[in-house]
Formats: sequence, C-alpha cells, structure tokens
Amino acid sequence: MKYFLRSGASLAFLLSIAAGGGAQAQEDVDKDKPTAADRYLELGTEQGVLGGEEQKAFERNQIKTQILTFIPPLLRPAFTQHAFVLPPGAVSVGLTHRYTRIEGDDFFRNGSPNLAVFGDSTVERNLTDFDFLYGFDLNRKYLHGFTLRVNVPYLSSSVDGFIHPNGQQFISIENAGSTQEIGDVGVFLKKKVWDQGNHPFGLAVVGAVFFPTGANDETFGSNGRVTTKRPQPPNTIAAQGFDAVMKANVDMGVWGDPRCFFHNFNLGNRALCDGPAMGDGGAFGAPSAGPLSFAPGGANFDNAFIGDFPFNDGIFGRFSADGRLPSTLQPGTGDFSFLTGGFLTRQFAPNSFLGRSAGHIGVIHKFVQEEDGIDFGDTTTYFASFVKPIYKDFVAMDLTFVGFDKQNDSYAGKIPEPEIHVCDAVDVAGAVGGCGMIGDEAFVFDVVDRPSFSGGFTGMVAPSLIFSPDPQIRMTVSGLIRVIEPDLGPAPPFVLRANLEVIF
Repeated sequence: MKYFLRSGASLAFLLSIAAGGGAQAQEDVDKDKPTAADRYLELGTEQGVLGGEEQKAFERNQIKTQILTFIPPLLRPAFTQHAFVLPPGAVSVGLTHRYTRIEGDDFFRNGSPNLAVFGDSTVERNLTDFDFLYGFDLNRKYLHGFTLRVNVPYLSSSVDGFIHPNGQQFISIENAGSTQEIGDVGVFLKKKVWDQGNHPFGLAVVGAVFFPTGANDETFGSNGRVTTKRPQPPNTIAAQGFDAVMKANVDMGVWGDPRCFFHNFNLGNRALCDGPAMGDGGAFGAPSAGPLSFAPGGANFDNAFIGDFPFNDGIFGRFSADGRLPSTLQPGTGDFSFLTGGFLTRQFAPNSFLGRSAGHIGVIHKFVQEEDGIDFGDTTTYFASFVKPIYKDFVAMDLTFVGFDKQNDSYAGKIPEPEIHVCDAVDVAGAVGGCGMIGDEAFVFDVVDRPSFSGGFTGMVAPSLIFSPDPQIRMTVSGLIRVIEPDLGPAPPFVLRANLEVIF
C-alpha cells in the first residue's frame, strides 16, 4: 500500500513537471508567432502568413472581377459611349486607328454629289487616337463613379487632284495639300448618375474641354500657292499673273478686280481694267464661247495656260486670304472647344428575350468657337448601339448607328466666283460683256461672300467585332458605312477602325 502511494506521488510529481515544461514550451512558441498586426502588415507579401503569393493572385483576380462588374468588355459598344465607368483606381490605355478615302462623288451640294466641282479630287485620312483613362471615387455623397480621360489625336491627311470653281470646267485649280499634326488634346470627365442595380438603366454624363494644341493654319500647295489651268491670256503680263494688271488700276481688296480675269474676251470693256477710273461697273462678263473653248472637249483645251492662281498673288484663297485648307482638314480649331453629353445603358439578363446583351443610346454636342474668321461649326452626335456576346466571354458583335448633325462652317471675307450666266434685259442694258442680246450666255466673274464648305446630317451604320481574351484586354474592329448623305460638303463612304485597350 505504501508502495502504491509513493508511486502515485512520484507520478503526480512527474506529471506536474511535464505540464510546467509544456506550458513553457508553448510560451516560447507564442513568442515566435506573429501577432494579428504583423499578419496584416505582411498581407500579400512572400513572407506573409496570410496569403503570400496566393494572396497576390487573389487580389489580381479581384481586379478582373471588378472590371467584369463595373465595365464588362463584351457588353460595351465598340466605339460609341456608354454608362459604365472604370473601377476606382483602375487605369486604362487605348490605341485607335481610323482610315478613310473620299472620292469626287463623296462631296455633296444640296444632298447630291458635287461632281462638277470635285469630280477630279481625292482625300485620304489616317486618324490615330491615344487614350488614357483613370477611374476614381471621392467617397462623398453624389461624388461616386468617375472616369477621367485624356485623348491625344494625331491626324494625317492628304488632298490631291483638281477642283473646278463653281463647276466651271475650263478652270482647274490644283487641289493639293497635306497635314501631319497632333490635333486638339481633349480632357473628359465622365460621371455615373444612375446604376442599373437601382434604376431601369444606367445613366452617365460627360463634359470635356479641348485645348488648342492642333494647328489651324495648314495651307494648300506650297504655303497656299497652287497651280491653275485656265484659258490662255493675251500677253505675257497677264500670263505671269493678273494681279499686276488689276492692282495697277483698281483696288477691291487683296483679290483685285475679278472683272479683269478674262478682259481679252471683251475688248469693249477693257477700259474697266486698263483705265484709272472704275466706277461701280457691276459684274464683268465675256461671251461664253471664249472660256468654254478651253473646257474638256473644247477647241482650245490643249492650249490652256498653266501657271499660278490668277488672284491674290497666286495664293488660293477659297477659305482664307493666306491659302488655308478647309476647317474639316485642319488638325485643330485654333481655340478652346467644349463638349457635353449623356448616355444610357441597359443590360439584359441571359434569360431575357434578347439574351445576354446590352443596348446603349446617347447624344453629344461639341461647341466650337470662331478663330481667324473661320468657324468649323458645332456638331451634335447621336448614336444607338446593340452589343451581344456570341462566343462565351471572348467574342461579341456590335451593331451601331451613329449620326453627325453639323452646322454649316463659315469663312469671313469674299472671293471671285465664276459662272455661265444667261443674259437678261438688265445685262444687255448695262452692257455686260457677252450680253449682246437677251438669252445670250456670258461668262461672269463677280465678288461673293466665301460660301460654306460643309454642313448637314451624315448617318453611318457600323458592324463591329469585339474580342476580349482576358477581362483586362479588349480589341475591336469596326467598319462604318455611310447610309445618309449630308446636304453640303465631304462625307466618307466608309471608315475602317481598329482599337486595342488594356486595363491595369
């Protein structure tokens, strides 16, 4: 019995020692174990206890999830706008290239091809855009869901061929010029107003300012000087340029007097150009047979004179006295411009009638200011787009209609305008050259205000293919096809567009 008691006491003693030793060992382990604060500081690092490299992968995956939630690649339109905004802290970079070619029958007047003037002209344009976007949130009421965008355009345009002023085929003015410049840099701020989670559709608004970084003084030919094919003048003085004859006798501004352009066809009115006194005089005319003989098919077509533009010291001043290209071909407007717009987006669920898809509509208005007597005109853009994934989460199709309603541009000053005029009693009584009898046809040159070059509504339909191999990478290819011609000016029959976008 005593033996067992002693043995039990010994066992108890040994167990107490073991327990004490275990507690000490546990205490030593606890000292080496990181605290919760340590774990938080090491979160996502290689040595971190919570996550390590796996945590990094998890966070990267969360970025993709945010992109799919905030700005789904396969539900965004290929090139028009939408109500989605970038996730806070996300950065996107994009590169877009557009190409088009405009032929003579793509210039319009009163809604019909203006072949008489532009039938021998071509225009090629390459437009490249660099876009940088950043999503942010100010974490204040009404100050959520922003995307900042900076757009840097680079424009390359070339013009070739000849134009015939006012459709008169006996005058061919070289229509040559090119530009390669950065355009007006735009800064956009987009704000999500409604989210489809709380409303029937998403709504976003945008405002932008364009800085006058692009040139607005690009010229035809060589600093505005162009070659002109025209009826053969009667002497070497006129052959060198009609300005010398005009300015010696009359001053009607930088153009001189257009009534002297064909004075050799109406010797009876030569005093208007050669004499010191002009008076009012009215439009100068000449029998139409003379000038028309230099038109294609005319007896003197091969004898036409080729030399400098006959007015304005050889500088083609259709749009300005210094020989500038039209506003549609200028890289910039020369002044600040502004833009505002709104967009609606509606996503459709997979079990809906349309299936998994999205519809987008919107309107944008750009305000342009006059500069140097030239006003490009405001433009309102309307669009509607339907986007539908066709292969898992990788490929989608987009069908878009986009319309551009452009105000007529305007150009200050006057130019001489040629035309074939049917003589009336007033012309005969006023002894206008070539008007011997009522009903005669006379060539007339008169000074008129510079007319508008472009304006009206242009509509285009655009099928597109969207490819997104990863939520952070998106590529699009689009073909815009003209379906509505404008009232005035050039309109591309097609535009080829390609885009690459990466989100970080």
